[in-house]
Amino acid sequence: MAFEDFIPRNLLKALEDIKNIPGYGEKNASRFVYGFLKLDEIKKESIVKSLENLFSIRQCKECNILTDQEVCAICSNPKRSKKYIAVVEESQDAYKIEKLERFKGVYHILGGRISPLEGIAPEDLSIELLKERIKKYNPKEIIIATNPNPEGEATANYLIRILKHYNVKITRIATAIQFGTLIEYVDDLSLEESIERRE
Repeated sequence: MAFEDFIPRNLLKALEDIKNIPGYGEKNASRFVYGFLKLDEIKKESIVKSLENLFSIRQCKECNILTDQEVCAICSNPKRSKKYIAVVEESQDAYKIEKLERFKGVYHILGGRISPLEGIAPEDLSIELLKERIKKYNPKEIIIATNPNPEGEATANYLIRILKHYNVKITRIATAIQFGTLIEYVDDLSLEESIERRE
């Protein structure tokens, strides 16, 4: 009997589909699917419902962050200063900074980082939208908060180069964060220090 004939078809399909999630290989897909199957029916239904609800998530038309509104709660908040824009790679990076409750500006989500090995070029990121926002709001400072790894550094250097002719101060978060660490996993104290010591 072939391996594919031995495993239930729906189980095999779930394992294959879960592997389509970035960062999920065979091991993580197996952990998710088999762990899910061990749950009781109520928990299974809750997870399925939560996943279905994700179809309502969209990108804010202003900053590109994941939201359930046309314009996110930060961009639509009149108390947030559009004179300070923190540029991050992904929505989860903005969520991490926002959790500190210190930054009073707005965010701009690039939607990734420049990575030739992964085929991600500058035009694949929301850089043109960032330029439009700079022209529209004339900010005092652009804070580049890409991840401290080769791809993040390449992205930061590219942004600094193409934005330098705008009349705006451009800063980079400090190196309190260990090189190679993703911002979303940095402890709050180190992240806060990196933002405070930006230059």
